[in-house]
Amino acid sequence: MGYIGGGLHRAFVERIRGVEPERLLAVPIDVGKHTAAALVSDFWGEVVAAPFTFDLNERGFETFARIVAGAGAGREARWTRVGLEQAGHYHQVILARLLDHGLDVALLNPAQVKENRAQDLLRSLKSDARDLGAMAELLIRGKGRPAGTIDEAMAAQAALAAHRSRRVKARTALKNQVHKSLDLVFPGLSGCFHKILDTKLGRLLVTEGMDPVRIRRLGTERLRGFCLRRGVRASRSKAAQVVQAARAALGLPHGIARVHATVLASDVALLGRLDSEIAEIERGLAEVLPRTPAAILTTMPRVGVVRASLYGAALGDPTRFRTSAQVYRLSGLVPKLYESAGRRRAGTRISREGKAELREAIIELGRALRQGHPDFARYARELEARGKGPGVVACALGHRANRVAFALVRDQVAFDPARW
Repeated sequence: MGYIGGGLHRAFVERIRGVEPERLLAVPIDVGKHTAAALVSDFWGEVVAAPFTFDLNERGFETFARIVAGAGAGREARWTRVGLEQAGHYHQVILARLLDHGLDVALLNPAQVKENRAQDLLRSLKSDARDLGAMAELLIRGKGRPAGTIDEAMAAQAALAAHRSRRVKARTALKNQVHKSLDLVFPGLSGCFHKILDTKLGRLLVTEGMDPVRIRRLGTERLRGFCLRRGVRASRSKAAQVVQAARAALGLPHGIARVHATVLASDVALLGRLDSEIAEIERGLAEVLPRTPAAILTTMPRVGVVRASLYGAALGDPTRFRTSAQVYRLSGLVPKLYESAGRRRAGTRISREGKAELREAIIELGRALRQGHPDFARYARELEARGKGPGVVACALGHRANRVAFALVRDQVAFDPARW
């Protein structure tokens, strides 16, 4: 028979079986920006060391270690389990120090802590002491994932992937602002292109601040010559389309248009810098990827450095998971489910309880395999023929892609089109 909590619960029970609860210690740590709070309790729930605070520096850690060691010696502890709430980036430095000190660390999701506090009707009565108590109860019940060792290459991959994600989101927001300014400076120009900022000619016209007056003055042939001198070829039909848009464009008063043109030029310059930064980050990912388990993913069709790195960074250490289903559940892509008194109500929406970055990486893998593998493309067409919407199709493709990707990362076996 299995355990209610699965493999993690089994490992926890095997660790504590036959040991007196007073010789098992739970040490929750609530991390802040400059300080952290902690307490020590045994597995009966009795407080061994009252809540205390320590600075997040070397001297503060020595204070923490001394209190925990004293509590362990007083109880002749057989196991001390430290719990660390994942608080953005603040917990990462103390996590590295805890592991270096040789302590067993379990990572707790802030949502777990909040829900456990809510079970005592304390959802809206948050304090450091109550959070520590809720974390201690979770540790005693075996909740939390083992932190394991920190692999430098995977840590670098995660940092670069997160950095790229932030820059890409900033670039997307900036592109929207550029389109807004462009519609005021040169109405109708963006309609000449499918994605104006993704084409050489479109980017050149925006960068050079071409307005309807200048385009009308240049005309078709002189516009082509203008672009050619700057290393961009413009077909006669495309140049004529741009000139026609300039002749048909409505214009703002000159003073107002000039202000919007200045804003547009500034945003376009910033967009160029963001493009350069993202390219540099991707070069860093390319250097790190071969030293991580995710490198094998580049054997999949249409999966390059970025897609492989994003999945690897979101997944982390693949040995934490026994099956791809655990990874998929962590992504929050599993459908919502409600079952009570024998009645089951399955949801059509995903749970979203998990890592957003893993969710995005899995969807991207599904999109790549749809483009590069005939079986995935056929599966997508079958779902669409059955009336499934784009969201359902994306999740279904992601589910299959995740099964393949996790198997490759876990076994370090290259993608075999015939097998998959």
